[in-house]
Amino acid sequence: MMPGVMQRKAEAMVLARQERGVRRAIADSITLAGRHLLRLTRMPIVIVSVVLFPILFFGCFVLALSGLMAQQAVDYAQYLLPVINLQAMFFTSLGAALTLTNDLKIGMIQRCKVMPVSRVSVLGGLVLAYWGRAVVATTLLLLMAMMFGFRFGGGPLDLLGYYGLVLMFVTANVAGYVGLAFKLKQSKLVDAVGTIPYAPLLLMSSGFSPVENFPVWMQPVVQYQPVSVTTEAMRSLVSGSPDVSAILGSVLWLGGLLVVFSILSIRLYRDVV
Repeated sequence: MMPGVMQRKAEAMVLARQERGVRRAIADSITLAGRHLLRLTRMPIVIVSVVLFPILFFGCFVLALSGLMAQQAVDYAQYLLPVINLQAMFFTSLGAALTLTNDLKIGMIQRCKVMPVSRVSVLGGLVLAYWGRAVVATTLLLLMAMMFGFRFGGGPLDLLGYYGLVLMFVTANVAGYVGLAFKLKQSKLVDAVGTIPYAPLLLMSSGFSPVENFPVWMQPVVQYQPVSVTTEAMRSLVSGSPDVSAILGSVLWLGGLLVVFSILSIRLYRDVV
């Protein structure tokens, strides 16, 4: 049989099983997201990491460094919260990669590839589930940070924009970590390699300390790297005075990373057998 004929027959089979289409992709993504969320609720360590770790980091940094930062006229509770939020999202995204490696190990991903399930939903369901986790974690962090003096000074649109940047950050990170999971296929390797970007991206940013506190030669890198740009955009939304240039820069950074990581992840997903 000619390759072209085989291709047409295969496409006809796919259409008959209704694997394509936006509605099918959304429905299957929601179904798989429900599966992931159900599994997360049965893992106590996940609940602890969502509720306890972010507020613990936030509280410790505020208590230790508020006095020092006050000498630079910095309200550290207001200044710090966005990067603690991104830190929590960083590890949330890493959790998505570990979930995926477990699904690879038990054959769930391979099973989805041979079942009448939208191909997009395998990744879409993972993203939706971790969006849910991100929204819960962010909401709890914002509420609990008020005990340390944090206040969200913006209006409803600013709050919506804040959550939008958080979800964009999670999506770009999940896309990158999904590619890492497809490449390494082992949870221990993914966990070890996945923490490597933490130090340069989170600690070497303006999230924990103003740019001027870094060595002069490092300041341009610190100022314009994606975590710094996104943190500054989130701070502007918290203050109620949105910085359009920072927000646009964050969207461009995160959107560009999302496109690159998504292309790589999709290619690696196709190679899963």
